[in-house]
Amino acid sequence: SRTPSAPATRETAHLVMAPKKKTEKVEEEVPQSEDEPEEPEILKKCLRAPGQLYYGDCKAGYKERKGRWIRHGNGLQVVTALAPMPHAFETVVLSSYEGQWEEDQPDGEGSYKWSDGSSYEGNMEQGKMHGQGRFVWPDGSSYEGSWFQGALHGQGRFDSRFDGGRYMQGQFHFNCFQKSDGRWVDILQHIKSHELREILEGNPLARVEQEAPKNKTKAKATKGSTMTSALGGCIRFTPGDPQRSLKQCLREALKGNLVPFILAEESCTLHALEALLAADVMTEPSSQCVSLRLAALEQRRQRDYKRFFAQALRSSILSGSCVALVFEDDAVVDLGEEAWLERSPSSGTSLEVLPDEWSLSCFFSGSALPPEIFAPMTFNARGKAPLLLPDGSDNGVLSTQETEATPAPSQDLMLRAAGELPESGAGSTGHIFEASEEELNARDPKDTRTLLGLPLHYQVHPVVVAQARMPDGMEDSEVRKWVKTRFWKHAPMHRLAVVVLTGSQEAETA
Repeated sequence: SRTPSAPATRETAHLVMAPKKKTEKVEEEVPQSEDEPEEPEILKKCLRAPGQLYYGDCKAGYKERKGRWIRHGNGLQVVTALAPMPHAFETVVLSSYEGQWEEDQPDGEGSYKWSDGSSYEGNMEQGKMHGQGRFVWPDGSSYEGSWFQGALHGQGRFDSRFDGGRYMQGQFHFNCFQKSDGRWVDILQHIKSHELREILEGNPLARVEQEAPKNKTKAKATKGSTMTSALGGCIRFTPGDPQRSLKQCLREALKGNLVPFILAEESCTLHALEALLAADVMTEPSSQCVSLRLAALEQRRQRDYKRFFAQALRSSILSGSCVALVFEDDAVVDLGEEAWLERSPSSGTSLEVLPDEWSLSCFFSGSALPPEIFAPMTFNARGKAPLLLPDGSDNGVLSTQETEATPAPSQDLMLRAAGELPESGAGSTGHIFEASEEELNARDPKDTRTLLGLPLHYQVHPVVVAQARMPDGMEDSEVRKWVKTRFWKHAPMHRLAVVVLTGSQEAETA
C-alpha cells in the first residue's frame, strides 16, 4: 500500500480549519445545468460543514445533486468536534482521510487516521476498506491483506502485539480466522479482550521488553501479573507555581493515556483533594467526587453502590469535568455522603493498611465503573463516554448528521473553534476557546448533540486521589516503590501517572 501525495500542506490544512468571515455561498458558485458532461471539470475547493472540513478536487453536482460540490479526485477530509471542558471547549480531530474520492465518497488508494491512534493505508470502495490494505491498532497489532466491505476477508496476515510475535496467516472470513486446531478466532474480539486484560493486569510482554535492556539474562513474564513496574515517572507540582497549573499536569497525564494519581507530600500547603478542588477542573465537586469508602460501605450493605459512580460520571461527562475517585486513607472516618467532602484530612497520620474492599476492581463493571476508562485517551477517542449516560447514547450526542432542529453555526463561532491539525493527523488540537454568555444563553438546553450547530464529543477525565500524605524528599524511584507498596492491590499501577504535590519551590517532571 502507498500513501498518495498530500493535496494540501499542513499549513493549508490549518487555514482550512479557520474559515474566513466573508465567503461566497457554495450554492451560488455551482453551475445550474441539468446534464453532467462526460468529462466534468475538476476544481480545487475548500468545503466546510459543521464538524467536517475538506480540501481537494471537486466537480459540480447535477440533477438531484444540483447546487452542490461533489468530492471527486484527490482530497483531504478532517472530521472535528468540540470536547466540553469546565467553562470552555477544546477542538478535537476525530479522524482524517487523505486520498482518492469518487462521487463524494472515499474510493481508491487512501490513508485514514483516527484519534485513538489506529490507522489504515490501502484501498477504499464507497467509503469502506475494500481490496488490499493495512490496518494498525493503537497497541501496534496489525492486519495486512484483503478486505471486503470493511471486514478482514480473504488472504491476509494478523500480527498480535499481545502474543509475543505470533501471527495468523491465511484465509480470513469476515473478521474471523480458523486456527489449525479448528477453532475460530474473532480478530476484533481478540483485540478487545486483550486490551481489557492489559488494563486490568498489564501486558507481561511489555514488561519483558522494559526489563531486557537492564538485564541481559532472559526475563520471564508471569501470566496474569500486574505491571506495577511500569508505573511511569512522577509529575511534580508545587501549588502556587506561576509557570504551570495542576490542570496542565492532569492534562499531561491524560493525553499520555494514563490516569493521574494525586498525592501530597507532608510539607505541601494543600492536601491532594483540596488542590484538585482548587484547580478549576470540576463544576460540581459534590456530584463529581466519589468516596471509595462510602461505595464499599454501600456494597457491603448490599445497597446500590453503583449510583455513586453513575452520578459522578454523568455529571462529569456532560460538563467536561474531572471525576475523582478518592481514597480516604488518612484516618478512620465515619462521615456520610453530606459531610465527607468538607472534612479536613488528618495531618501526619494514615491507615497502615487499606481495606481490600476499597480496591477499584471491586467496583469495575460496564454499568458502574468501566475499567476501560483507565485508558482514557483510547476510551474517549472511540466515543464510549455517551454510553455511560442514562439512555446509553444521550440521544445520539456523537452524531454529526444535521436535523431540521440543528442550527447552522455562525462564522464567528467556527472561526474561534478553528484549531491546527495535529501532527498525528487526529486527536487533541490543544486549541481551547470559550463560548460567549450570549451563545450559551442561545443554546437549546435539549440539544446535547451540538454547540449551536457544531458537533460535541463527550469525554471522561478520571482522576485518583489519596488523602494520606507521603514522606517529603523522595526520589522518583522511591515514590514508585512507596505507591506500589501501598496501593498495588487497589488500583492498576501501570495505568497511573503519579502527580506529586510538593512543598518545595522546585517543580520538575521526570
